[in-house]
Amino acid sequence: MQLDHSLLDSPYDMERVPTELKACLNAHGLYNSIQFVLRLSPEVHRKIEAMPTGIVEGGVDFDGVQAFSTYLHETVHWWQHIGSTTGLMLSLSYPGQAHANYKQLKSLIGSIGPKKSILRVVETTVEPGGFGTPRGEENFVVNTHFDIEFFRILITNPLMAPQAIEHPLFDCIGHSYQIAYGNIALVLASTLDNDFKVFPDPRGWSEPFAALRAKKRQGFYYRSDVRLVPMGAHEIFEGQARFSQLQYLYFASGSKLQWDDVRSMGMLKGIYAKAFQEFLNLAELEWPASIGHPVVALFMLVCDIAINPGAGFPMPLRHFQTFIEDVDPGFRFVFLCRAIAKQRPDLVDFIKHYSREEYLEVSEALCQLLIVEPPLTIAKAVASWRDGAGELKSLTEEHRSFAYGPRNLPVRLLFAHFMAFCEDKLARPEVFCWPGAWMTGERVSPEIVALFERQSAPFVDKANDGGIYPRLMAGKDEATVQSSFDSFYAMNVTYDLTRQWIAMPGPFEYEYGWLSSTAEPKNMRDFAAHHFEKIYGVHPDKFKLV
Repeated sequence: MQLDHSLLDSPYDMERVPTELKACLNAHGLYNSIQFVLRLSPEVHRKIEAMPTGIVEGGVDFDGVQAFSTYLHETVHWWQHIGSTTGLMLSLSYPGQAHANYKQLKSLIGSIGPKKSILRVVETTVEPGGFGTPRGEENFVVNTHFDIEFFRILITNPLMAPQAIEHPLFDCIGHSYQIAYGNIALVLASTLDNDFKVFPDPRGWSEPFAALRAKKRQGFYYRSDVRLVPMGAHEIFEGQARFSQLQYLYFASGSKLQWDDVRSMGMLKGIYAKAFQEFLNLAELEWPASIGHPVVALFMLVCDIAINPGAGFPMPLRHFQTFIEDVDPGFRFVFLCRAIAKQRPDLVDFIKHYSREEYLEVSEALCQLLIVEPPLTIAKAVASWRDGAGELKSLTEEHRSFAYGPRNLPVRLLFAHFMAFCEDKLARPEVFCWPGAWMTGERVSPEIVALFERQSAPFVDKANDGGIYPRLMAGKDEATVQSSFDSFYAMNVTYDLTRQWIAMPGPFEYEYGWLSSTAEPKNMRDFAAHHFEKIYGVHPDKFKLV
């Protein structure tokens, strides 16, 4: 059947997408995990705006279906980054780098003055170190920052592992994962659960991890060999989003869409099919006959389990020696595929109706083989926190009204969405695992439409405008939403300037055109510098370059 390339993802190479923060009008869709915004091309925007509804219930031409499939693809990325535990850790890793180092950074301004970068200070000065000294604080800041940076690289894209492993500040993979998980958990606790009444407490992790280091357990001691798998979260995220999109197109076309149709459009090139191909190889399966085949549904459930580890957060960390494999989505993906091949080949043809019952039976069977928590056990634990006391209880109301408290607002907003997502996923896991099968055809319903709307990304761009805007949300005051939006991105650019302060040589850069396509560069510079000074008490222009 005929597809329109202008309404589907562009054939740009995902692995060559620049990491700097900028608008993305050259692509048909992109969810950016640093900007926390869902972007669509002008053509996709126009088609969706012309549709009577985003869910196919009849009467929508196939051009509209294709445009919405791109919107669905990018919405799945939003779900991945705020609804999965791997995604939550990645999303909070940027705030985590700043919050974990805030006390030491403030202290260094007083002891050595505003100097940039802290990394260059460490590299170019020799002075006594130790706890409480400027040198000790400099080392703490740099090491914590880069450990979280290494975690982000290793868990996302193992192909980039040499950038981490060969870095002089790299210790070992277990240490990077421990520091990242531990500091993110501490940031969450200091924001929402200061007494650790519900969150797992990472302060008791030091001794067990030190024991693994002393025993020279692989992955847990200095310069230990690094064991890698052929993919990470990036490949799994893209595979899950692309096959959700393909399922939507398949069912919306009345099962007419064939593999040759999507191959001819380049929709299975490169990273988009890498995870699926690895799944077939590791599970010892042939390429399925159709997009609606149970093998495709099983692949999507494997992706869902792989990116939802529970160890360390939100569940307690009990098995320290398997921490790397338990939380790394690439390892989890490989183990799940091999379990299907060697122990549960009967699951290959099991998923036929995309039902809650199928989701429960298959996910619990596979997780039992790996001795890990099933996704719904994790979702149930998180959803229960919404009825808790103190900050967590008030956060539920903040999410309802979008009126977030000012303290650590980005952390509050992201975690509130995580809790709300877990609550909806607990009720309808099948919809989030196989959204393409539930948003068109015989399964679509007003309930599904409302569920999708409730879990849509709050920040989007507009047709012909690369800026970021809060989405209109039913039941929420526009002025309140705008206020939270402004505060969220004020802190977002402060996180970026903090990263530059710690790790980047040269003067501060203010490339924030992605935030507003109409504001003058000077105004954006003043906006960012003002909020940085508000947080740290010193203007970026006052920094001495080292």
